[in-house]
Amino acid sequence: MGLACSNIRLLTLTARKADCEYNMSVLSMKKLAMAREQSDLSRAYASKLQSKNITYRADGKYNQMTYQYLMGYGSGSSLISGNNPLKNDNSMILTDACGLVVMNRSYANVLTKVLGSSCMDANGKGGTFSVDYIPQLIAEMAGSPFNNAEDIKTVMDGGNIDAKYSATVTKTMSQETVGTTNHDATTSMTKYFQEVIDFYYPIFHAASANGWTTQYTKEIEDNRSYISDALVSGTLVLAQANNYGNYDPDTNLQYFITTDRVSSRQDADAREQYTAEYNAKKADIDEQESLYDIQITDLSTELEAINTEMESVKSLIDDAQKVFEWGK
Repeated sequence: MGLACSNIRLLTLTARKADCEYNMSVLSMKKLAMAREQSDLSRAYASKLQSKNITYRADGKYNQMTYQYLMGYGSGSSLISGNNPLKNDNSMILTDACGLVVMNRSYANVLTKVLGSSCMDANGKGGTFSVDYIPQLIAEMAGSPFNNAEDIKTVMDGGNIDAKYSATVTKTMSQETVGTTNHDATTSMTKYFQEVIDFYYPIFHAASANGWTTQYTKEIEDNRSYISDALVSGTLVLAQANNYGNYDPDTNLQYFITTDRVSSRQDADAREQYTAEYNAKKADIDEQESLYDIQITDLSTELEAINTEMESVKSLIDDAQKVFEWGK
């Protein structure tokens, strides 16, 4: 091989060597990124395994936390028929992280009907309002036969309703019949008015003092697990409304769990799903890392061959240069 050809060959090998070293460097960085991804995946998986679902206990079993449990009562005559709220603490209500009471469409419709459409801004948030509106709000929310705001206010002020109620009704809970309730003509409607007031008053009182929001309505309606997930993440908050419409301090989620108002449980089905997702993603990462290893090995082998050939070409060049020097 002539001196010129040897120099061209050396330049070609040098360029290819640079390409191999560059590609090996890129693959090494990709492997490092995959290692970080694997680490993030492992941390996320471990976190999910420790995650809890917020539930409540009724009918002898743990039930999914829903908006209906926390803020729903029923309507009209169904209240008298035994369709009472499941929660045993009416002052436990749902708010967002800023303390705004979380309202669904039914609450929003009642609030805008009583307070006017301007009470809610474009973002679905409403400000504070006078407690004088609360009897009318409760009457609208409860419906017939509790839709008389004057009767609501009478009972709120300690008075009685003259009407009586007489019936035999079947009480159902979670779509299962749990017994019948007999009401005779001596049962005063005042009792039922008081139960309705006891449930709705803390909600509307807190809204009047702190404001309210409907911005979570879609998530609440579309995703049954949203309430539990949001409570765990802190997006939504359980609050203890006091007699002033404000919230008692230090009543965080753990407080309500410790005092047995709600429960925190691990979901076995969810754990299996998390494990399956983790294994699938880990297999993808392992496969990609194996491919990178093969490519790095191939480049390393090629680089060794290039280095060997470069040494040979350099030797030829040195010999050719010596010949030229001898002929001078």
